[in-house]
Amino acid sequence: MQETIRQTILYLRDVLRLSFYQIQDRTGISRKRASRIYRGYCQERKKRVFILDEYRPIITGWFKEHPTLRAQQVHQWLRARGVEISYPAVVKYTRVLRKKVPKAYHPLTFLPGEEAQADWCFINHPRLGKLYGFVFILSYSRYLFVHVFARSSFEFFIEGHLMAFSAVEGIPYGMRYDNLTSVVLKRRPEVQYNPRFLEFARHYGIEIRLCNPGAGNEKGRVERAIRTIRETFLNTMEKYSSLKALNHALHEWVDNKNHTIHRATEKKPADLLKEDKLRPLPEKPWNNVFIHPPVKTTKTAMMIFDTNCYSVPDYLVGKSLSIHSTTDTVKIYDTDKQIASHPRAFQRRAQMINPLHRSYCKLSVKAKMQRIHAVIKDLHPSISDFLDKNQACGEDPQKTAYEIFKLMKSHSRGMLLSVASECLKKKSPRLRTFLSYLRMEPTEAETVLPQNADLLNISYRPRGLEQYDE
Repeated sequence: MQETIRQTILYLRDVLRLSFYQIQDRTGISRKRASRIYRGYCQERKKRVFILDEYRPIITGWFKEHPTLRAQQVHQWLRARGVEISYPAVVKYTRVLRKKVPKAYHPLTFLPGEEAQADWCFINHPRLGKLYGFVFILSYSRYLFVHVFARSSFEFFIEGHLMAFSAVEGIPYGMRYDNLTSVVLKRRPEVQYNPRFLEFARHYGIEIRLCNPGAGNEKGRVERAIRTIRETFLNTMEKYSSLKALNHALHEWVDNKNHTIHRATEKKPADLLKEDKLRPLPEKPWNNVFIHPPVKTTKTAMMIFDTNCYSVPDYLVGKSLSIHSTTDTVKIYDTDKQIASHPRAFQRRAQMINPLHRSYCKLSVKAKMQRIHAVIKDLHPSISDFLDKNQACGEDPQKTAYEIFKLMKSHSRGMLLSVASECLKKKSPRLRTFLSYLRMEPTEAETVLPQNADLLNISYRPRGLEQYDE
């Protein structure tokens, strides 16, 4: 063999005049070794003797007796017998012997209403960024529920459960999870559950069932559902530009799947749902509010929550306040008194400012109007578009913004946004039109006249009360 290699290199070098780099590419022999072979200095290397070669029969016997033996255990046993060897050397030497034993996965069966499985599906949307899909499936009927949230924190995890229970109109006896921090905080040395989730589970009487670490097959139904969602629906998610549109399309897709024959049961999940013996929902639903520990406001009268800033009245600067967060609102409390409420923002470093929280006593009238105009314009894109087109109609946008600012005392933010959108649809972005939708514009009473004008000239002669006694 060695002579054949040498003759090949001599031929390539002397006859074909190839360089050692070219010989390396052609034969796979390194250029330095090919050079030594060409000059006749190459000798066969002696096979290295490894320190564990003499213990190979013993190590092989260990693996025959214990096929699932680990390299760490072999290292400990060798050290206990006086063999000075490093752990990486044992890992490398036993790599051939450490063969994975194939496992058999038997199908799991469940009674009606016995269990449901839940997990998160992480989504990277090209426009909306990172989203989190809550996936819930009943183990018996395979009835599926999915909803996408902007966050995966505890209140969103609970909201997913509440929406799923409402969708299936009942509660299973148990729920299967993996190592979600919303459910379990740590597994060793003993299982430590999330106390807030324990309270939720106690309220609904749900048995918490955890998968063993690395045993994804124990919640295979939800894992398979997530894989199907990724391979089908999420392939076209880029055409949905808002979270609301994405969820609307997703719910339609899930509803269609629930009314399609399942490959395993050969029945429709919607039909099998009638057989699922779910427990009824409690009369008092869970109040899904997460109360955060009190923190001090900033010097600019703002509360920082989830990287975003929410305004509080100016007189509360420097005071410790508590945030009560839900999936769509952020409420700020001073002890037991609510002093602010904002829609929850899901951007980063956004500022949610209520103009009523700001005192403008130190500002001039012009500065006040400018600031109110800027704040009202930032409320929503529809308000901003309305004020821009209001200015194009020849009206003063600052005056219009001030009128909308005053309406915030008596009307909700959603109502004002709806009116602004309606004015834009009617192509009449004027203050008069805006107020008319709210019935705020005063109307003059019309004069009512009789058909016979002589009736207005009727004369009346008063009579004494004594005539009525007769």
